[in-house]
Amino acid sequence: ESSGINAEYGGRSTEEENVVVMQKYYSYFTPLLELPIPTIAAINGPAVGAGFCVAMFCDIRITGVTVKLGANFLRVGISPGMGGSFTIPTKLADQVAKDVLLTGRLFTGAEAQAMGVVLRALPDKTEVLPDALSLAVDISSTTSPVAMKETLHLTRLSQLPIIRDQLKREASAQARCFASEDFRIALDSVKNKTVPVFS
Repeated sequence: ESSGINAEYGGRSTEEENVVVMQKYYSYFTPLLELPIPTIAAINGPAVGAGFCVAMFCDIRITGVTVKLGANFLRVGISPGMGGSFTIPTKLADQVAKDVLLTGRLFTGAEAQAMGVVLRALPDKTEVLPDALSLAVDISSTTSPVAMKETLHLTRLSQLPIIRDQLKREASAQARCFASEDFRIALDSVKNKTVPVFS
C-alpha cells in the first residue's frame, strides 16, 4: 500500500533536486511499458497513491470487490506523480479521471469496475492472483507472439516519449508542492491522523 506521501520529500526544496530523485525512482517501473508481453496487475490489497499509479501502467487490472484503490495526491498536498497525470486521463473516461484525480477519494474494487478502472472485481480477493494468472495463460497460449509484440508496440511503446516528458513535468510540479505550506499542513495531518485544513 502506498499513501502517496513521504516525509523525506519535504527536504528536497528545488525542482532540479526533485527531478533527479524522482527520475531514478520512476526508472523502477517505467520498464513495464517496454516489456514485449502484456502486463496484468493483480490488485489483492490496497493500491493507493503510488501503488495505484503503478497498477495504471499495466495493460489490464484485476482486483477484489472490497479492495481499496485511489489516487489521493491532492488530499496530501501534492500534485499527481508516478505517471498518474498521464495514465489516469488517457486510460479512463474524462469525468472518471477528473473524479479520481481531483477528489483524491478512495473507492472499492466494485466501484473501480463500474468506473472502468479495472477489468473485473472478484468477490473474493484471494481469487485475484489465480484469475490474473489464468488470463495470462489464456493470452500466451492462444495468440501469436509476433502479433502480440507488434500490438504492444503500437498501443504502448509509442507513448513512451510522451510519458517520459510528463514524468519530468510531474517531478517539477511536485517539487513546487513540497515547498508549499499546503504540503506541511498535509504532512502534519498524516502524522497526527487528522483531516487537513488547507488555507
